[in-house]
Amino acid sequence: MEYRITWSPEAVEDLEAIAEYIERDSTIYARSVASKIIEVSRNIKEFPFIGRIVPEFGNENI
Repeated sequence: MEYRITWSPEAVEDLEAIAEYIERDSTIYARSVASKIIEVSRNIKEFPFIGRIVPEFGNENI
């Protein structure tokens, strides 16, 4: 089964907010953290069950 990752607008905003917050102290670390988050999200296609079930939905496909 092919899995597709779709970032919600809220998730994109959160990632930007995280990077902006860290950037106040270090541009290098802000880029590093944002890159790591994106890298991990790309690995989800290969390891779709790597995380936990989102308790609000109780659906293992989310």
